[in-house]
Amino acid sequence: MGDLLTIGAEGAFVAMMLAAAFIDGCSFRLPNPLTAVVALAFLPWAWIRFDDPWLLLVHLAAGLAIMAVAAVAFARNILGGGDAKLLAACALWTGFDELGRFLITTSLAGGVLALAVLCLPPAGESRRLPYGIAIAAGGLDFWLRNSAVL
Repeated sequence: MGDLLTIGAEGAFVAMMLAAAFIDGCSFRLPNPLTAVVALAFLPWAWIRFDDPWLLLVHLAAGLAIMAVAAVAFARNILGGGDAKLLAACALWTGFDELGRFLITTSLAGGVLALAVLCLPPAGESRRLPYGIAIAAGGLDFWLRNSAVL
C-alpha cells in the first residue's frame, strides 16, 4: 500500500510540475487547483517517507517560510501570486534540507528563461516571465534526486 501511495503522490507532483510549466508558459497563470494538488500530494508522500512526525512539522515550516517570503515578493510586484503559492507548495516537499538546492535550481532556470524571453521580440507593452517554468524545473530536479519510485 505504501508503494502505491508514494507512486501516486510522486506521480501527481511530477504531473503538476509539467502542467505548471505548460500552463504558465501558455497563459501566464498558475491555477489554484494545480498548486493545491502539489500541496495535498505531499501529505501521503510524507506519511510514507517520514519515520519521525517531527519531520512533517519541519517540512510544513519550510512551506510557511517560503510562503511568507513569497507573499512579500508578491506584494512588491516581484512575483506573481500563483508563483508564490507554487514555490511554497514545492517547499513542503523539499523541507529545509533540500530547499537551498531547489531555490538555486529554480533561480538558475529562471535566469535562462529570462534570457530566452529577452531574445524574443516583445509582445505588448512589457515582457512577462512565466516563472512557473522555472519553478517546475526546480521541482523536477528535486524529484529526480529524491524519488522513491526511480
